[in-house]
Order: sequence, then C-alpha cells, then structure tokens
Amino acid sequence: MEFPKSPSKDKRFVNRKWILRILAAILVTLLLLLGFHLESGYGRNGHFNAASYYTVVVDCGSTGTRVNVYEWNIGVISNGSLPILLNSYPDNSSTTKNSLWKSSCQYHCMQTEPGLDKFVNDSSGVRNSLEPLIAWAENVIPREMHRETPVFVLATAGLRRLPGSDAVRVLEDVEVVVKGHSFMCRKSWIRVLSGREEAYYGWVALNYKMGRFDGYQGDRTFGILDLGGSSLQIVVEVDNGAGDDSHVMTSRISSIEHNIVAYSLPAFGLNEAFDRTVLMLRNSQIAEGIGSVSIIRHPCLMSTFAQNYTCNSCSAFDATYQKNHSQPNETKPRSLRLIGDPDWEQCKEIAIASSMNSSNTKVPHPNAGKDCEASSFSHIGGLYGIFDRLWNVSWRC
Repeated sequence: MEFPKSPSKDKRFVNRKWILRILAAILVTLLLLLGFHLESGYGRNGHFNAASYYTVVVDCGSTGTRVNVYEWNIGVISNGSLPILLNSYPDNSSTTKNSLWKSSCQYHCMQTEPGLDKFVNDSSGVRNSLEPLIAWAENVIPREMHRETPVFVLATAGLRRLPGSDAVRVLEDVEVVVKGHSFMCRKSWIRVLSGREEAYYGWVALNYKMGRFDGYQGDRTFGILDLGGSSLQIVVEVDNGAGDDSHVMTSRISSIEHNIVAYSLPAFGLNEAFDRTVLMLRNSQIAEGIGSVSIIRHPCLMSTFAQNYTCNSCSAFDATYQKNHSQPNETKPRSLRLIGDPDWEQCKEIAIASSMNSSNTKVPHPNAGKDCEASSFSHIGGLYGIFDRLWNVSWRC
C-alpha cells in the first residue's frame, strides 16, 4: 500500500528545480557575456584590448588631400611604450570604398583633388575638399567615440611653398571646417609640417609598420626615399655622431636611441621635377603651337600620349631660367599640350638634369666606381651631393 507524498515536500522539490534552472540560466548568460567580452577584447597578435581609441589624420599634400583613420589598443603596452595598431582605414574591404576611393594609391586612400595650396582666399574650395573626407571618417568611427577622437590636419610641401600669410589663411579656413564636426580638435593640431618633421614621421611610420621598434638593440632600421608631389624626403639611421650636424636628429623610441639623418628637398617631388623637364623642353624645342597653346614633344612619354598640361611650377622655373641665361622677362604661354615622342637617351638626359635642378640637359653623369664605392660628385649639386654624403656615413652595396 502506497502512502501519498507530502504536499509540502513536493512543493519544496519543484521550487528547488526552478531555482536551479534560474541559476543555470544566469551562469550561462554570464559565461556568454564573458566570452563576448574576451572575444571583442582580443586584437591582432592575440593582445588583449582593455580599450581602444581612434585618431583621424588628414594629409594635405601638394597633389591632393587624403584622410586615414587609425584604431589603437590602449589596454596593454606593447613594443616598449608604443601602442598597438589594431586597424587602419580605408582598407581593402568594399565597405570603405566610395567615390573618394583612389585605386591608384598603392596604400589605399580617400582623396580629393587638387591640393589645398590651390585654394588661397577660397574658403569654399577648402570646404569642398575637406567636408567629404571628414564625413567619411565620422561614418567609420562609432558615433559615441567622436567626442574623444582627435583629428590632426597636417600639411606638407604644397603649403610650405606658399608665402606665410597665404598658408595661414588656408589653415584658418581648414579650422572652421574641422570645428564644425564632432571630432576633438585643437588649433595646434592644424599646421604645416616642416620638411624635417615630414621626413622623420615617414621614417617612424615605416619602421613601426615593419616591426623595427620591437625593442631589440641590434635591429637595423629601414631608410626611406619618400617621393611626394613637391618635395623629396630622405631619411637613414647613422652611427653616433655621423653626418652633417644640421641634418642629424636623435630620437628615443621603445627605450632605444636612434641617430638619423633627415633631408627634405623642396622642388624635387615628382610633379615639380616633371615640370622642370617640361620647361627645359619648351626652351630647347623649336616653337610649335596652335593659337595660344604650345606643343611640347616629350621623350619620356609613349607615342600614343597626347594631353593638355598645366605646368604649375613653370612660372617660378622661368624666373630662374631667365636669370641664369640673362634673358629678358618675356611672357610665355602657360597653356601646354604634351605629345609623346619616346627617346630613351634624351629622356635619361633630362631626367638627370632635373634631378640636379639644372636647366642644361648636357651635364656630366656621375658613376659609381669599383665595389660600389661612390665617386665624389658633391660639387655637381642637387641630389648627388646628398647621396654622396649619406653614402659616406651609412650606405654600402
């Protein structure tokens, strides 16, 4: 004969089961939250991200204005005292691409053209260049982090070559645009970099990317040749005390001291160097033209090339050429049309002349001697003198 179970015991058993189920559900929820936290907290290379932050850098070059967004880890110190770069944008993903995407940029960039140096006393031109870039950065960065995200607007050779008052006016227009957005900004973060600063930051960026600041005393750093539109930067690390004192700088990164030689050469960027070749050809060729348009046959361009060309630097080069050749200050047309007329030997001559900032294509060609020991040709000037000095302090084949 079975006796009926006590109702009070049965009720206690049911209540205990519900309590266990609730506790299990809470535990599972906590584990899921912990797992999500850990998963989102680990960045590249397995480093834990206690937190991350963003920076926006607007690069105002001579040929265009570009924007990059960087996400950094600040939870764990890595590489000595250096933060960990988690992500940089734009990247290869289709989500970052829009009408500003320039596939011709090997490092991926969102860009507007031309450079800001073309917008002196033109506030609307500055605004039209910057607005789409900053708006794009705002879409990349989570909205709740906008107020904590600094934006740096750094101009290079395009604005460096302007008279100081003109550069100031352009930067004031830039400040108005930037402060109309949600990012954190200070006036001192909107400025023109000196040539040495530009060279140094390029060297730091390359060697950080290549892992050369990981804290090993014996690691050799990479030198750079940074060919911009208007200027050329050359940077290389040297032995203690080597090199020209006016170009040597000391930098301590990850507790290691680096002595580097940094040169910035105005007018040796790709566009200005090419403008010099155009001017040399214009002054040496028999005049051809249609109306006010001068036709220039260029030996470095393929035979199918035919295009109108604006020589932005020709006015400055003209003044130097006329002074050196005692020519009267005559007015020459700025409207040009380039026609490809390939001739390798002539192309090589004008390229060498341009690299030495010469208006004469018939110049001696310096050569490297036996076992890569460079001959002395610093008297020629231009790039060759600098390479000669750098070779003596650091370079060997």
